[in-house]
Amino acid sequence: MSEVALAVDIGGTKILVGLVDAAGTIVMSRQVATPARDGAEAIIAAVAALAKDVLFGAPSSVSRCGVGTAGVVGEHGEITSATDHLSGWAGTRLQQRLIEELGMPVTVLNDVQASGLCEGVLGAASGKRSALIVALGTGVGGSLVRNGQVERGAYGIAGSVGHHLSPLRQGRPCPCGGTDHLEAYASGTAMEIEYARRTGHERNLREIAALAETDDAEAQAVIAEAAEVLGAVLGSANNVVDAEIIVVAGGVLALGDRLLQPARAAARREALGLSKAVEIVPARFGPTACLIGAALAAFGAASGAP
Repeated sequence: MSEVALAVDIGGTKILVGLVDAAGTIVMSRQVATPARDGAEAIIAAVAALAKDVLFGAPSSVSRCGVGTAGVVGEHGEITSATDHLSGWAGTRLQQRLIEELGMPVTVLNDVQASGLCEGVLGAASGKRSALIVALGTGVGGSLVRNGQVERGAYGIAGSVGHHLSPLRQGRPCPCGGTDHLEAYASGTAMEIEYARRTGHERNLREIAALAETDDAEAQAVIAEAAEVLGAVLGSANNVVDAEIIVVAGGVLALGDRLLQPARAAARREALGLSKAVEIVPARFGPTACLIGAALAAFGAASGAP
């Protein structure tokens, strides 16, 4: 059997741990609920316990571990900042603590960076020299992959398009504390809030999508506005990072071409020169992308890749 890495995905609701080979095949995986309100040490203990359980059933020895986690990850695998979805997560020396718990080298990425690595190496951006990945879900995350490696940037936030300013200035608060960021317009949460504001009725994103298909004008307007902001931001952001392809991932992709087609048009309007031709494509991987990307990071780090 080919070598496998221990891979970990730490999210706000679940912890997923698995064994993954270099081709991205998940040999086995298990998950538990994240003790999100119990503090960093409780989360680390849950990760370590599940990892040891998975390792006990490993078909061969495992000598490396990759982690994709919520929060901004610093140069030494520490959580430099995080939302309150994980209580006390900011400041956690995650890499060092997991090395102590597991007794093997550990590589830590942000969850969207890990997912982006999966898409960049094995997914929709496979074969491209560079890719900008944007994940649209309850929030909006982003990552930048060049030559098969995550580009972290000076502070671990390279590619964070969710906090790029929107061309609209409606004073919408962003969960990061800023105002009028992309996340405040194009996340699933933002669209649900805007639909409720317009109509007085609370609907989830799936319901809004269904209403748009039945010619609900407000549902269509909410999605159209999100698509316009998304496209304008992606076109503008790519003028800075100059990626060869843009990959859109996350649950908001359920909106399909109703979101992506107008977003592509808006991106072309903002793009500079030849970058007007950059493709904006849906991701190939779903919820397992973070786990697979974490394993790829472990293999890359172990082989001496930068």
